[in-house]
Formats: sequence, structure tokens, C-alpha cells
Amino acid sequence: MKIAIPSDGKNLESKSNDRYARAEYFIIYDTEKEEIVEVIENNPSEAHGVGPKVSQMLIDKGIEALISESVGKNALDVLKAANVDVYLTPKDSIKNIIQKFKEGSLEKIENSLN
Repeated sequence: MKIAIPSDGKNLESKSNDRYARAEYFIIYDTEKEEIVEVIENNPSEAHGVGPKVSQMLIDKGIEALISESVGKNALDVLKAANVDVYLTPKDSIKNIIQKFKEGSLEKIENSLN
């Protein structure tokens, strides 16, 4: 399964980023291969409406789940329409977040958080 996590850096030791659509990076991790398959450098230039665009970009990359500290309503709607599961995480290292995801200890969210 390919999961995406907004991140402050490019590796598993990096911390998650609480600004979903404006995160510096997105780490796409394959839970079956147990490796990072892509690091996306994110550079949104628009003032508004970035969430749905970033969500669509991640969907186009084939993710099946997003793990984030927060997701706006419009971004969440785009993800849900594509059957992408969304999970809530507190700030932590990407490595720890992936471990919690594998253990099933992250909260699955259905409604926007902000």
C-alpha cells in the first residue's frame, strides 16, 4: 500500500508537517516494499485552493492513504471521492508514524478538522 505523509524533510527521521497542502515535502512510502518510493518537493504558489490540487497530485501518484496532522474540508472531499483513506497523526517522525499506521493505532478521519 502506498501512503503519503506531509513532511519537513526527505527521510524517515524527518518530522511530519502540520500544514498539509503547504508542507515542504511529501514522502510516499510503500508498506509492502517497506521503503520510500518517492519524495515530492512541494512548492505551492497559490494563495488559496492548494489543498484540492495537492490531494489530486497525490491521488495521481497512486496513494491509497494519507496520514496528516490536519486536512481541510475541500482537500478531504477530493481524497474521499478517490477512495483514499485519511488518518490523523500527532507530530512525530515519519518512521514512527509509519509504525503506528502498521499497528493500526492511528485514528481514521471522515470529516475535515479545520
